[in-house]
This record gives sequence, structure tokens and C-alpha cells, in this order.
Amino acid sequence: MLFRLAAVLSLLVAVPASAQTQTNTQSTQRALNFLSSDVVHWTQANNCVACHRQGAVVYGLSSARANGYDMNAVVGNGRTNLANLELLAQRINSDQLANGSWIHTGNAFRNEKTSFSVFGLAGYDQNVSTQYSAALVNAANWALSTQESSGRWPSDHADFPVDHGSVSTTARIMTGIAQAKQRVDPARAAAYQAALDRAAAYLRTNLNNNDTTAAGNGMPYTFQVAWTVLGLKAAGPGPSNANTTAINTLAERLITRTSPGNAGWGNLPNEAANDFATGSAIYALCLADREPATNPRLRNAIEWMKARQSADGSWRTGSATFDIPTTFAALGLSCFGDFSVRVAVVGADRQELELDSPSPQQTTFTFSVRNHGYQADTYTLSTQGGLPGWSASVSPVTLFLPAGGEGTVTVTVTAPPQLLPALTSEVTLIAASGGAPGVTGSARVNAYTPPLPPVTGRPTVTTIQSPAVNARVTVGNGTTLSARVTDGGAVVRGGGYGVVTFYVAGVPVGADVDADGDGLFTFNWVPPVDSWTTTGAQDYRAVYSGVELRAPLANLLGSTASRTIIIDPFPHNTPLVTIGNPPAFTRETSLDIWGYATPRAPGAVITYAAFIINGGAPIALTPGNGGLIYTSITLEEGPNIIQMTARDSFGGVTTKQVNLTVDRVPPLLTIESPAENAAVGTPVVTVRSSVQDQTPVRVETQWVNSSLLEFGNGTVEHPVNVSYGNQVILVRATDSAGNVTEKLLYLWVDSGTPVLSTNFADSQLYGPMPNHTFHYAINVQTVSASTVRVNGGPAFTLPRGGGQIQTSATLVPGVNTLNISVVSETGMTSNIVRRVNYDTQAPTATLITPSVGSTVMGTINVRARVTDNFGPVTNVGFSRDMSGIRAGTQLADGTWTAEFDTREMVNGPHTFDLWMNDGVGNFAVQSFNVVIRN
Repeated sequence: MLFRLAAVLSLLVAVPASAQTQTNTQSTQRALNFLSSDVVHWTQANNCVACHRQGAVVYGLSSARANGYDMNAVVGNGRTNLANLELLAQRINSDQLANGSWIHTGNAFRNEKTSFSVFGLAGYDQNVSTQYSAALVNAANWALSTQESSGRWPSDHADFPVDHGSVSTTARIMTGIAQAKQRVDPARAAAYQAALDRAAAYLRTNLNNNDTTAAGNGMPYTFQVAWTVLGLKAAGPGPSNANTTAINTLAERLITRTSPGNAGWGNLPNEAANDFATGSAIYALCLADREPATNPRLRNAIEWMKARQSADGSWRTGSATFDIPTTFAALGLSCFGDFSVRVAVVGADRQELELDSPSPQQTTFTFSVRNHGYQADTYTLSTQGGLPGWSASVSPVTLFLPAGGEGTVTVTVTAPPQLLPALTSEVTLIAASGGAPGVTGSARVNAYTPPLPPVTGRPTVTTIQSPAVNARVTVGNGTTLSARVTDGGAVVRGGGYGVVTFYVAGVPVGADVDADGDGLFTFNWVPPVDSWTTTGAQDYRAVYSGVELRAPLANLLGSTASRTIIIDPFPHNTPLVTIGNPPAFTRETSLDIWGYATPRAPGAVITYAAFIINGGAPIALTPGNGGLIYTSITLEEGPNIIQMTARDSFGGVTTKQVNLTVDRVPPLLTIESPAENAAVGTPVVTVRSSVQDQTPVRVETQWVNSSLLEFGNGTVEHPVNVSYGNQVILVRATDSAGNVTEKLLYLWVDSGTPVLSTNFADSQLYGPMPNHTFHYAINVQTVSASTVRVNGGPAFTLPRGGGQIQTSATLVPGVNTLNISVVSETGMTSNIVRRVNYDTQAPTATLITPSVGSTVMGTINVRARVTDNFGPVTNVGFSRDMSGIRAGTQLADGTWTAEFDTREMVNGPHTFDLWMNDGVGNFAVQSFNVVIRN
């Protein structure tokens, strides 16, 4: 199946001030606005469409139209995006050659030009209109006739990097064939799939081929890896999921491929990044189901790309023309929009029903629905298609998914009894985003009756009989669809000779087996007013399935005919339907529902009005005064869909729908920070809470702060002013149904700084202590619990309220420094420094007069200088020969002196002694020798 370019967007809002603030969808919308104008201008100026620019841009714009982008925006050339898209698609169609291919000039570059043109038509056919389905099928038929035995379509245009290498050419053609497969008979579809299988085998064979030549089969370049992923996706899972395995291999190759200095990708490993290669790689990883939420390499590359976008929406780096890097940058970014959804079939997408069963039959298909966007979303699920008389029901009818989340949906197809052989009823499941109207994802399945159409036998020709080419069909009025099938000129007629299924706009609308044997397969088709929305020029197709015949008769192969018809909308105003504003969410399982049904077409009257609850049986009601209808209904827990439908006498039908969720489960509320009973040191606390719920939730913190989580999941942060001490903070989560969850957060709050003091002053002097141990106290004033450390040593703890710590330190002589720090339980800190001067040395003296060893006589003054390491010197005494101590006198110059009469001493050697004390009790006696000679 063809994978879409765009994944997202409600309408573009104002362009943000910087690239870094853009969402992916804003960035992509700006790129699309630039591209549609630029490529149309280039096409008109150069009178050329068979070029890579137009095909790639048509593919992108077509997907954008189907996925919520603003196609009505008027862009640089004065036209809307949609008008530019239609012009380019029409030009691609008109430039196609009769054999189904496109060329540039002469016979040049046929494969390259065809590959890009068919690539663009594939996107247009899937997402815009089927009016060019015949051109797409014609191109696919040409491709089958030119495919090499290796499975490839070789490159015939060496324009690096846009169409360099044969794997890129092959992948684009594969995309076109995959879409054309939905428009042909079973035999031709089988041939298309066989071609896709051969091409996929060629791509898998060359996964590790590093050939860099223009026409070679290598894929060393990043953009070649990306094209290969696209081609393998188009081919389907492959035998034993070989294609899926190869895609994963290529995805891991891209993830591990680095570019020096930035987050993007270069053309080759370890090569400087560029926009073209990076956009291609991002797109390939999207197709390979890699998610930015879980893949930092991818996430960083997306942000890198957005930061490089020019103000006009283009990417202009490198030597490539602006629209080339812009096209592929948009391809990559658009795959990861704010809102995006993917739908895929789980298991078999085709299931067989029995022939001629007397009772209705049912078969169930399983789908996965994945939220591929950046935000949580709710999806409405519905089905489209199916043959008349068949029905399809989906369960559940709505689905909520967080970003990156995935859910399972089932579709039950009910077929009427007495089924004819070789029928195919195709049903499409559509998931429509609630967050961004227009964003949808879909996948198709089919239920069929045997026998399977043959793939070998005699060819047939199907010819449409009615309506005529470009005939107009009005919704609600209808027309006769008819076709004739011939076998070698002979008309195929009668029951048991196959079935013709009629398709309009790609949707099977009816089938016939020519039971009356008139050789005309006929179906009366009335496009239903209430459900047919496709108008304008569309493809009308009659597909003959073919039939297996018993020998000696040869099987008849299927065949297809197509033409364009124009579908006009219903010509009258359909009834006005108003549903009486039920709540979107409620806790109640019963509800009084009312509404109004009034005609709008002049002369019409309401003939039918009903409520339909969750796809059940209609509750038909008779409109009263003013068209009022009302009733009481019972709801299911979870999502509910309430529909009101009204029909008027002109056949006009209007159906309105509202979604209502019954939610009886309170939100899951978690206070992430601060932790319970945490101690905080600020007067304002930021409370972070997370919520999980199925409905929008309002989170209130301490009655003042309030935030709405629109998708029911997420986190909020609220600042709360708090006082000192024990505090209680209330957090309340209320979902849209009124369910409430409350939590209390208990905190200890103290933003004050602790006050430190000691029982001794800084630089206080102490003398000798036992074991040099100094006992002291530290005082802490604080309301919180605290931890005290001295010089980074062991911790002392104090309870709340502070207190005193008694401790000691071993001192060394000199200055001892105590670095005292305190940390409160709330993280507040204080520090003080206390120096302890520890003096264990006695004073020392220096004799000035007389000089040591000198001979003295008579009365003399003994003078000495006395010093201490800390001071002060408190007492100095003098004696002779250690007796007769007298007090010394301190002179103005700080020296000490005492008078002695040497005549009192016998001649000979003697000592003068200084007896010294300092202020902390250190004592010493120092003697000096002299000789007395009187």
C-alpha cells in the first residue's frame, strides 16, 4: 500500500519567532506553501512537467490535503495550494504518452521521468481524486512491460543526488504499481504484485551493494537507503516478512550512520550533513516505524532540520535547487506531526465467505491504530465501502491513545445470505483525529466469495456501457452502471460466468453476475445522501473477476474498463439536525437525549427521525413541535457515539454525531516532587504532579493554581507560597466527568539560615592543656534539624530547634583553625571560622647588658629583652646565682632591668638569672654567665 507523506495538522497558526519554536506541522505547512507556488511557477516558466520536481511535490501536496493541512491557503503565486495541486496533477496526466510513460525531450530519461510522474499520480489517486486512475494503470502496465529480469528499472538520468542510482528509480515505480493494483482486475493485480515481488527481491539483493555509479544497483547513499525503504513498503511484507526484515536492517543502518558535528545525515557515512539526505533519512525512519520519543538520533535530527528552514519556508543550503531539499525536508518532518495516526491490518486482510449460505455471514478483521503524533489524541473510528446489502461495524467506536500509544480495533463485516460466486466487498477502516480535524489514517480489507479469480486462461475485454464518459451523476438520484464482457468477440453471459464489480472513486458500490443472461452486467447505483461525500470528476471502473471453467473449457481471465464520471452533490438542502448539547463526559450511564429535525428544502417535510446509539438499532421517533424528538438512553462505560439522523420527503438525509464518554474512574494522580515529608528551603515550592486519565483533567494545587490537561495525561508544575514549619499542600485532579482524586503533600519548610556561635572567641589564647585536648561548645540556632561538621570531620546532628554540641580538638602549638559548618535539613548553610592560639612555650630572654661572659664590677644594671611567641610576658624576675630574686622593671623600649651590687659577690664566675612567666602560665629560668672582679 502507498504510505502517506503527511501525518498531521489542523490549520497553520502564526509563524513562530524562531525556527526552534516551530512545531513540526508549522514547519511543514510553510514548506508546502513555498513548494506549491515555486513548482507551478517553474513548470509554467519552463513548460515542463515530466521532471522530478512536480512528481514529488504532487505526492506531497496530495497527502497533505488528506491529512489536515491548509490547502486553501493563498500562497506566493496568488493561487491556493489546492489549485496549484490540481494544475500540476492535470499537467502530469496530459503529458503522459499513449504507452503510459513520460519523457523529457525526445526519448530521453524515460525511466526517471516516468518514475517521478507515477509517484506523484499514486499520491493523487489515493488522497485527492481517482479521475486519473486510468493514467496510473496505464503507467503501471508500461512498467510491467519494461521491468528487467533482475526486477529493477534502471536509472537513465545521472542527476546527483535527486535521481541517482537504479534503486531509487525502482522504488518510485513500485509505489505507483502498488496504488494501481487497487484499480484493476484480480489477474492484473496478481501480475502487479508479482512485479512488486521481483522488484523487492532486487532491492533486498543489493542491500549491501556500495556501488556509487549513477546507473548502478548500489545503495551507499543515505537518500538511496530511504527510497529503498519506500519501495519495500509498497511491496508489502514479502515472503516470510523478508521485506519487513530488510526495512528494519536499513533503519538501523541509518540510525548508526553519523555526520560529524551535527545531528543530520550526510550523503555517505561520516560526511557533512545536508538537508536533502537528512529529510530523506527522517522520512525513511518514519516509514520504518521509528519514533522520536524513543530515538534520540531521530529526535535531534528533526530539531536540526527545523532550525535550518528559511523564512520563506524553503531549505536553501547546498547546491540543489530550493524545491528539491525542501520537498524531502517536508517529507521527513511531516511524518512526525503534532497530530498523526497510522492504521494497519493485523493478520489477514482478505477473508473468504461461503457461497449460497441461507443465513447472513460474519467475519472479523483486526487493525492496529497507532498515535504517531507528538500529543495524545482521541480517534473516532468508522468504516467506508462495502457492497450494497453488506454492513460493517467497528469496535470500539472511539479510541484514546497517548503519544506513541497503540490500540487494537476490530471490524465485523456482515454479508447477506445467498452470496454469489467471486464477489469482493472491500471495507476501509478510518481513524479520524479529534485533536486536529482532517487528520486521518486508514487501511483496507476485503471479504470475498470463492472461487478465486484465475490468473491463467483466455483474455477478456470489459466495455462500459453506461453511463457515458463524463456523464453527471447526482448524489441521491443515481444512475445505471452497466458493462459488457466479451471473450474473443463472444459476449460472456449468464450466471456462473464471473462477476463484474463496479467501483466509483475507488469504492466498490455494486456487483452483478448477469443472472438474467442478457450479456449485460448491470447495477442501479444511488449514491447515498447520508454517506457519499466524494464529488467532482472521479474514476468509474468496471472490474470483471474472471471465472474458472471445467475442462475442456478454458478459464476466462479478468479485465477492466474505466472512464471518468462527474458526481454532483445532492441538489437540495438536507434536513437541519441539531443534537441537544449532551456533555462530552459524564459519570452517569443513563441520559435524556433530545434534538431537532427540521426540513431546509422548500416544500420538504421530515419523514423519518431517529437516534442511533453506538451503532445499534435506530430509535425511530416522531418529531413534535418544531421538530423536537427526545428519549432516554443507556450508555456504556467508556466512549459512546450518539447519532441523530433525519430524512425528508425529497430524499435528503442528514446525520449528526456527538461523542460522549462515560467515565467512572477517578484520575490517577501522582505528586512527583517534592517528595513526601521533604524539607524545603524556599518560601515558594514548585509542586510537580502527573495525571493519567481518559478525559481532560483539571489539576488544582492549594486552591490557587490551576491547569488543564486537555488529553488527560501529562504533568503540571505549580508554584505554592509556604510558611515556616510543617505545611500541608492539597493537590486535586478533576476529570471532565467530575471524578476527583485528591492528595495531600506534607512538607517541612524553613528558608532561614542557621546561626552558628562558639563558647570561645576567635583567636583566643590558651596555654598547655592535658593531652593537648581543647574542650569547647558549638551553639546552633535554627528551627530545622541540622548537621554540624568541624574541618569536614564526622557529623554532629541536632534535632529541630537547634542546640549545643560539646566537642573537643587536639591542639598543636601555634594557631589552630576550626572551620565549622552547619547544614539544615532544608539545605540552608552557615559557616564560621575560629582560630585557637595554643601556647606551650615559655618566654625567652636575650641579655643586653652586661654581655654574656664579660667581667663586671661595682653596681651594675642587668638589662635583658624578654619575648614570648604569643605574649604577653607577665612577670620577669632577676636573681644572682639562683638566689635573691628581685622583680624586674620594664623600660619604655620593652626591655627589662634590675640593679645588682657586685661587691656583695666574691670575685670569680657567677650567673645572672631571669625568671619569666607568660600570660598562660608558661615559666622558664634562663641564666647568663659573667665574671665578677672588684
